[in-house]
Amino acid sequence: MKRKTYSVDGLLEWRVEIPAGRLHIGVEFTGGKISGFGTAPALYTTDDPVCQRAIEASSHFRLGRIKLHSEETLTPDTSSR
Repeated sequence: MKRKTYSVDGLLEWRVEIPAGRLHIGVEFTGGKISGFGTAPALYTTDDPVCQRAIEASSHFRLGRIKLHSEETLTPDTSSR
């Protein structure tokens, strides 16, 4: 199992509905920062493989609007956090 963090550059927050079959998954990117020292992207972290698959199959991901920021392999000890 993996925990993945996705990023959206240039936004402080962004809520997007990602299609997943007949349903839509609400994904909320938060924590973006813009200052005189630089920028930090808005982030969304999940360990749900269905959500990860939906994000990575979306047009936003394919077009580069949503990017994979980091990926962590979970061990049985860290999966409950």
